[in-house]
Amino acid sequence: MPFPIRHKLLTVGGTLYSGNEIWSMSMRIIPPIGSLTVSQAQADALATSTQAMFTSTTLNIIPLHSMTHLKLAPIDVDGHYPAGEIAYEHVFTGVFGGAPDTTVTWPGQCSISVGLQTAAPRGRGHIGRFYLPPTKDLLGTDGRISSGRPASINGVIRTWILAINAATDVGTVGVLSSLGSGASRVVSAVRTGQVVDTQRRRRSQLSESYVSTAI
Repeated sequence: MPFPIRHKLLTVGGTLYSGNEIWSMSMRIIPPIGSLTVSQAQADALATSTQAMFTSTTLNIIPLHSMTHLKLAPIDVDGHYPAGEIAYEHVFTGVFGGAPDTTVTWPGQCSISVGLQTAAPRGRGHIGRFYLPPTKDLLGTDGRISSGRPASINGVIRTWILAINAATDVGTVGVLSSLGSGASRVVSAVRTGQVVDTQRRRRSQLSESYVSTAI
């Protein structure tokens, strides 16, 4: 089924573990009525706030992980680029996570899931999500990150989303669904929990070195 409206897709990506793996995460953006198309200027306008998010010492992504690019793409109601239009990319150089050291605490596929809540309490398109690169968080004896961390992470992501919403001609971060009759809702809150989630696609590039021991 089609999306209810034409919109924009922001994708941010980079490398994990000094380039041995890759990561990406994305959000959909409801465009202003007078600015349905995307441009290089719009992509560049998101660079400063996106870099501040990724390098935040509060978010605490380890500096073995880098952010290499963001891409802003036009998405038609059929889920594809509109005819004759393209995405625009901003390339980052030397942008690494802001944790104080390179100590690895989690595998690349382990991640904090950030929920994007809307005013709808349930149903299709009531919440979206993306997965952060691994952060420098230790697990407690209960198997979860500390109780104070979700609010800290939420604060960084909230600041980033507000900056996206304030960027000229870009639009408002939202949740869009193409299921059924479709849905389009503005993100009104950020939700993060204490349980580490799994993003299995982030364990597709690491090379394995097996050791066999005879019996």
